[in-house]
Amino acid sequence: MIHLGIYIHIPFCNNKKCDYCDFYSIPCNPSHSNFQQIKHAYINTLASEIIHYSSELKNYLVDTIYIGGGTPSLLQSSDYMALLTVLHDHYAIASEVEITLECNPDDYSKNYIQQLSHIGFNRFILGVQTLDARAHNYIGRKSRLCTIEEIQEFCTIPDIIPCVDIIVGIPVQSVTGYRSMLNSIIQCNPKHISAYMLTYETNTPLRLRTKNPLQYANFQRNMFQKTINALEASGYNHYEISNFSIPDYESKHNLKYWNFESYIGFGSGAHSFYNNKRYYNATIDDYMNDAIASRTEDIRTQQDSVIEYCMNKLRLKQGFMINDMHNKTGYLPAKSFYQSVHRLIDKSFLIMKNCNGDICIQCTDEGMFMLDTILLELASSLL
Repeated sequence: MIHLGIYIHIPFCNNKKCDYCDFYSIPCNPSHSNFQQIKHAYINTLASEIIHYSSELKNYLVDTIYIGGGTPSLLQSSDYMALLTVLHDHYAIASEVEITLECNPDDYSKNYIQQLSHIGFNRFILGVQTLDARAHNYIGRKSRLCTIEEIQEFCTIPDIIPCVDIIVGIPVQSVTGYRSMLNSIIQCNPKHISAYMLTYETNTPLRLRTKNPLQYANFQRNMFQKTINALEASGYNHYEISNFSIPDYESKHNLKYWNFESYIGFGSGAHSFYNNKRYYNATIDDYMNDAIASRTEDIRTQQDSVIEYCMNKLRLKQGFMINDMHNKTGYLPAKSFYQSVHRLIDKSFLIMKNCNGDICIQCTDEGMFMLDTILLELASSLL
């Protein structure tokens, strides 16, 4: 059977979106009675969508389930029990399935994590972002500030894989303050740390109030290099641009995206990729009106697929094999592609080497910071 990942999007956020966020989400008030009605209607629509596609995916084995958002931790364990029951009733689920939930500090409690663990969740991501109050305010983080005591408790809960998200390169942070924070988190021993460079996304409140984000580029680059050094020195494997894990605790689900493997997304705003086709779901109103009819195939040219493949695979330290690219995109590199690769090698952005009769292409450490430049150069070779 072909392995399949399932992504479920929970679009709701608690009252307001964070100022730096450009993910699809809907601010709401969880304490308002209307929220309970909206939530249950959404879960019912999700269940119907999940059932609808089960016959199409009967030959797939689900080995990862990932609940993202929005703020998935706004839902209760009973809500997720209902969704997992639907999945188990209609899909072939691997015995060692990885089931992940993103959790905000506002919703975190040991009891909540244990409830979810008892119904099958085994990987949790605590959205710490920063422990620094000034940095927290600068990025406009709406969830409350997490404490190191909560991280310590979270990382000792039995039978789960504790993961932590942080944001790197927040301008109001000092180098020493950030290093102290990072060391404190490392000492809690999370199995996985995602360290995302702060980005000033177009039309977000953070970008609109920041006159010149480029002025922070060198500072951010320096902070990220310090992050890499500290995490690698502490035994974390830097396996993807922003992701570090203790060996064997990499995110199996996210590796599907980066490796061009099959997954289906359920929920408003979710994306899917299987049978070499991409789909995207409508935003909330159209989705709730008709989840099936509002789903759209995202038509891609071969050029689109090749660049998308390179974009994802070059995020990984291991890079990609030419034969794998050919198998997954149908593209057999022409002379112009290799000429672009050699220009990027001359700039110390890429490495090319022979691997058991195949050709492997990888980013250098410098190249990982220059991925946009690399993709533009490779795209030019496909015209």
